[in-house]
Amino acid sequence: MVNLDKADTRKLVYEGSVKRLWQTPGEGGLLWFEFTDDYSIFDWGKMPDTIAGKGRSLALLGAHFFDTLARPEFWQELSRDSENKQINQEFLASRLAHPVMKALVKNGLEHHFKAIREESGALFMEVLEAEVLNPEHRIVAGRDLYFYPQLPERRPLRRLVPLEVVFRFGMPEGSSLIERLETDPDYALSLGLAQRPEPGQWFDRPVIEFFTKLEPSDRHLQYQEAAQMSALCPESFEALLELTWDLALALHHIFASCNIELWDGKFEFVAEHGQDGSTRLLLADSIGPDELRLIYKGKHLSKELVRRLYKGTPWELAVREAKKLAKKSPERSFKERCLKDLGQSPQPLSKEEKELVDRLYPVLANTLKGSEVFAGAGDLDSLVTSLTELENERTGA
Repeated sequence: MVNLDKADTRKLVYEGSVKRLWQTPGEGGLLWFEFTDDYSIFDWGKMPDTIAGKGRSLALLGAHFFDTLARPEFWQELSRDSENKQINQEFLASRLAHPVMKALVKNGLEHHFKAIREESGALFMEVLEAEVLNPEHRIVAGRDLYFYPQLPERRPLRRLVPLEVVFRFGMPEGSSLIERLETDPDYALSLGLAQRPEPGQWFDRPVIEFFTKLEPSDRHLQYQEAAQMSALCPESFEALLELTWDLALALHHIFASCNIELWDGKFEFVAEHGQDGSTRLLLADSIGPDELRLIYKGKHLSKELVRRLYKGTPWELAVREAKKLAKKSPERSFKERCLKDLGQSPQPLSKEEKELVDRLYPVLANTLKGSEVFAGAGDLDSLVTSLTELENERTGA
């Protein structure tokens, strides 16, 4: 961890709902990620309150995962520990024999993370800068369309692949996959599953789905559209799939060692283009509970916990209705419809809910790093006990 004293040398280049990107002078090609204590659910943007310790926890966890996955020794251990009875053994053998896994075993994971920086008590993740080629939004014939630019002849050194790559080990209650399977029962076959799964069912192999990254809402993509949107050559797109499977298996291994179930998650990638025409994929963004669905003793330990606290509230029901209306008539956003037409906005968490959620991220950071980074946060078992008590109070059980 590098401590810095100059507090006003940063330049804000992007601010999202929960994260800021800073540029610092004299450090060409680098950005700082600042994870805030804000949170966002249901594509709403910044919610009315904050979660204590969230930003610091996410920075520490992101650095921890990047550092762990960069070590060849980790992948060597993973390749030896191939006795995973939950995963189809033929599938597992194919991954272990693939050149992408062999490169990980030899060299470790390549990623965009450089270092943790600390300034004025705040933590930042220093990462390699990548160009973002944003799509152009148009409404054509009453339809929301996004036009993605072609790669310029002189390609940028590094560019963000405009995809969220989602992996799934199973289909827990609340998964968006349930709705897609209800709409198209044959979709399971296209994912490589032998039959349509039931809610709460584990798969015999992780499956991969694609969603947009640079649009206001995460739009599901078929493989063909994802391949075209990625602007990757066939070999690099295949490598992206293999890398996603390998990373999913790696994270499954890490969380299983803490008795935490990893059900699904998402990755983002940067394509680094060499002068010789080669393309190197770097794991980008971050890894943590905001990108993963984690369950411990039947209780959600990720952003899904917060989603469930809002599930069934007047605001959450209005969001669902507003999204349906906006899909039919995209000239007005769902958020505008929710606020103006349906008169609903999110309320802050209750005192009891906030006390619980404020422990979530620090407890996960302590557990995964194996040390008490956050004093007094408690452990997983005490967090689950508190969550169970809160649920019982809400249901009158």
